[in-house]
Amino acid sequence: MDNRQEKIRLLALDLDGTLFNTEGKVTPASVQAICRAQEKGVHVVLASGRDYDGMPWEQLTEVPIEYAVTTNGSAVYSTKDRACLCEECLDQEKIIPILEYLLEKEVYISIFFDGVNYTPISCFPYVENLDIPEYVREALRENRNGIEDLVEYIKKENVRIQKVTLNFQKSLAGGYLNREEVREYLKNDPNIQLVDGGFANLEFTKAGVSKALGLTFLAERLQIPMEQVMAIGDSENDIEMIETVGLGIAMGNALEHVKEIADDVTETNEKDGVAYAIEKYIVQNQ
Repeated sequence: MDNRQEKIRLLALDLDGTLFNTEGKVTPASVQAICRAQEKGVHVVLASGRDYDGMPWEQLTEVPIEYAVTTNGSAVYSTKDRACLCEECLDQEKIIPILEYLLEKEVYISIFFDGVNYTPISCFPYVENLDIPEYVREALRENRNGIEDLVEYIKKENVRIQKVTLNFQKSLAGGYLNREEVREYLKNDPNIQLVDGGFANLEFTKAGVSKALGLTFLAERLQIPMEQVMAIGDSENDIEMIETVGLGIAMGNALEHVKEIADDVTETNEKDGVAYAIEKYIVQNQ
């Protein structure tokens, strides 16, 4: 079967590096293209490593987004009432030793639960030395909620952690401080799913969780076969999603191994790659 001949009924869009340009903006061309897709009867959803509150809702007021696959697929939300429809969280007992290790490594730690981003206050100064776009740095400053004692808080409040994101400071010797050591520590842990989410970070969820898992749940809810789902992304945390859907598109600025597994490669996020792909595969073909 040629996937490109399937009628697309569900479109999943990654954010950073995909729907966002390099300044963290959703361009007018992308908004217009999403509107045209919706006019064709296509459900358009966000599929991001971000938490629910970190989604660019203020930039999408012209397009009604019904659902959001957040935190790399560990939580799926209905935007109508912010209801969490599906959630796969990290095991608290297994995550605490990992967090204790990370708190000693001068890593900027973001913990996501209940659709919100939390950060140990001790990590706040690190944000100024991260090798990230300024819009991402600003988002980290604005959206985080400080926690004095992270481990004690998790134990006391019985927190259900959806995802952990680690951003690494620039090293004076070049590269990123402690990144490779931390990656080695985490990569063989059978309890977590470790990916690079972009900007040289590391992200982990419960083992087996991915954007593909959240998107599959949503497609089943909407009674749409995966052959009629299209997804666009650029990073390692998009790979399973791109492989699982009927039509997986990599951005022109995507990692090379993401491009290799995609059905097609669109323009970059600086050249409205999302709008280009929507026009090519939805507007012109449906």
